[in-house]
Amino acid sequence: MNELKTVKDLVYRSDKLFGNETFVREYIKKEFRDTSFHDFRNACDSLAAWINKNFTSKAHLAIVGATSFEYLNVFFGIQCSGRTAVPLDTANNPENIADEICRSDCEALFLDDKHVKDIPLFKEKCHNVKYFIHLNKKYDDMLLLSDITNEFAGQSADVEVSEDDIAAILFTSGTTGRSKGVMLSHGNLIDNVTCYDDGDYHGKKLLSVLPIHHVYCLTCDIHCSLFHGATICVNDSLMHIVRNLKLFEPNLATFVPMIAATILGRMKAAAQNTDNKRAIAEQVFGTNFEVIFSGGAYLSPEIIEGYKEFGMDIAQGYGMTECSPRICTGIRNCPKPESVGKIVNGCEVKIVDGEIWVKSKSVMKGYYKDPAETANSLTPDGWLMTGDLGHMDDDGYLYITGRKKNLIILSNGENVSPEEIENKFAAFPPIREMVVYADGEKVSAQVYPDPDYTSENVQAEIQKKIDEVNNTFMPAKRIVTVIFRDKEFVKTASKKIIRARINE
Repeated sequence: MNELKTVKDLVYRSDKLFGNETFVREYIKKEFRDTSFHDFRNACDSLAAWINKNFTSKAHLAIVGATSFEYLNVFFGIQCSGRTAVPLDTANNPENIADEICRSDCEALFLDDKHVKDIPLFKEKCHNVKYFIHLNKKYDDMLLLSDITNEFAGQSADVEVSEDDIAAILFTSGTTGRSKGVMLSHGNLIDNVTCYDDGDYHGKKLLSVLPIHHVYCLTCDIHCSLFHGATICVNDSLMHIVRNLKLFEPNLATFVPMIAATILGRMKAAAQNTDNKRAIAEQVFGTNFEVIFSGGAYLSPEIIEGYKEFGMDIAQGYGMTECSPRICTGIRNCPKPESVGKIVNGCEVKIVDGEIWVKSKSVMKGYYKDPAETANSLTPDGWLMTGDLGHMDDDGYLYITGRKKNLIILSNGENVSPEEIENKFAAFPPIREMVVYADGEKVSAQVYPDPDYTSENVQAEIQKKIDEVNNTFMPAKRIVTVIFRDKEFVKTASKKIIRARINE
């Protein structure tokens, strides 16, 4: 393991160990397209050779698009060249994408069809960008990725890559303001791949649902599959998850809690007329399926218990972009479902005034060109102040109670964590989404009922449940006002609700 220090090492190691086994599986135009570990390494080398010829040694190159072999080729090809990859949120608006291209000093942009129409805007605002390269289609005014890799086939970038080099700049979701560019080194990313022995996943198939600019997907799906020799099955749309579970028949999947809750709700609805819940689970997930790994937000114990009723295991982990991301890893059949998992090897955790602080080799180098925000998050001696509130037990399990920035502080001095209240409703079928917030001196909630839930009076059912939960809380934590919405909340690409925009 000592030879594994950089992302380039990871790509080369996967070729050496797993060669012609399938790394990426896609379903395109009703046919499977498979790419082996060996072919993937060669494609990365070819692109790295072109990059090495055309850019300075410290160049930053951006990519925006949906997950595909081509996207992965670019992302890892950039890092195999020793340059810095900047994956951007394809769901972001063009102005924000242009802003992040400029703020990260990118000199090239790889993109797919979704943002071709935005190239005039990018050219107007992003003066440093010298090349626009399309991932899979030929245009007269752009380069084509396959043309580049074909021209440089058999070549590689003759460069030394250090574990201290910045491998990627990943922009935070910006749920409370302007996004920040998190600088993750090769060493950060490799440490997070190897920080916990997850088991033997060689030859397993993993359905990859989240976008790669989300570090949870990058590490737990892509990097860990390269490390273990697993196959990435590309989910082409959040609308197609259930279809793709049947199509690819994976062994594993990584979800955010919202996806896990939605699928659980569908299974519960389908199971109303049968006692064979396991058969329902196999209809949705297939007979090969073993475990769901959940991250990105808190997963309530009720959802974990709900999956157990269908004979399924869902393991919850915890992390953040700034820690590459794993701080805790999901434990199969976790004995403490109220926790967010067990702290990974090599990671120190301490609680300071209720806030979780973390120190490890996975912790970022800082925010790109933002020393003030870096100082607000990193202490001089290397502790990352997560902004999460919680506690840990003597067995190394961590518990989250809320976000420091979301804490509701009433005039009587009472502190109310909205997440603590919201989590009580996470597995309640009539509610699709819920946000608790301060409204003057009282606690209020906005609720988006599940449109698929059938009831004579769904609002009355929800209000009854709120009354029941209120009775378990002290008066300061009780929901006083409920507003029912007819549309979903605005969310980030990782399906986190943007609290600053709950009134939209």
